[in-house]
Amino acid sequence: MKKITVSLLALLLLLGTVICAFARDFSPYITPGENDKNSIGAHTFCCFPFSHNLSGVDVAVVGIPQYLGMPYRSGTRFGPESIRAASNIYGIFFEHGKGIYNIELDRYLLGGLKIIDYGDLPATQGLTEKAAAFMTSTIKEIVGNKIFLVVIGGDHSISFPIVRAFDNTPLDIIHFDAHLDFLGDVLGVGMKYSPSNPIERISALPNVGKITQIGIRGLENSFQSLELSKKRGTRIITAEKIHRIGTKALLDLIPQSKNIYVTIDIDVLDPSVAPGTSKPALGGLSYLQMAAILRALPGKGNIVGFDVVEVNPLYDSGERTSQTAARIILDFLGAIMENRAKK
Repeated sequence: MKKITVSLLALLLLLGTVICAFARDFSPYITPGENDKNSIGAHTFCCFPFSHNLSGVDVAVVGIPQYLGMPYRSGTRFGPESIRAASNIYGIFFEHGKGIYNIELDRYLLGGLKIIDYGDLPATQGLTEKAAAFMTSTIKEIVGNKIFLVVIGGDHSISFPIVRAFDNTPLDIIHFDAHLDFLGDVLGVGMKYSPSNPIERISALPNVGKITQIGIRGLENSFQSLELSKKRGTRIITAEKIHRIGTKALLDLIPQSKNIYVTIDIDVLDPSVAPGTSKPALGGLSYLQMAAILRALPGKGNIVGFDVVEVNPLYDSGERTSQTAARIILDFLGAIMENRAKK
């Protein structure tokens, strides 16, 4: 009886494997031989092809697994790979030529675009001038080919070398974060590049105009940082204010711009939504609030690129933060491309 039970179980497992393989090979969403490679080995974002060939490319997703060794909750260097792995749940639903269907919006997104995963740029323990210069030059090459840029980090120090690559474009900045990131001399060690000061560095660039900081909250923003932020002319919109006035009223507070770069620290979301981050802060935005803001943001001006940083999978739960980050990227990218198609 025991042998019959084991044999039956083995037969059922074999049958299940055959059925799954058959279903996968004939799925309308998957092109056999292209996306299947992402079931093993290294992941790419949403199963998009890995490539450094920029010819004919519309969107390039670039990973920068930078981590500067700050003393609280290390692990953001694993962010790009964790977001890529979590994104594959969406990638298998992309239909050739059509994109991915959003049932809530009742339409396809990101159809007819050539999107690649450029892979990771090399990162260093402590962001050196040489490494930062390489980031800037690589990003400059990508955007110089009129390719839309999406960067996944890594810690927030990468945003300054990225924005610096747009030196020939007048830019306004929209910054989503729990923290102001105007902490100049971090821990008294004079760090030029730090996840605590990218917005301070960006605000000093000659081509950067207005900066709007959204979701700021908590007990980790010093008065000195606030004063410096105000001195540089930034507009600060706290998370408490967003909860009080709503997302529609928030959008009225964001100025119209010609060109906009958006940087998203995942800790702008509440820890109940995104626990896997280095500095979680209570009282953050919900996913629905964030999605509503991002979908409306392209109406404020030409989005030239964006980054999503500070995902820390070592403190995540069930890939919740990584999957949320991947969804936010798709929501925002879909809204940007829809807005461009209308023009």
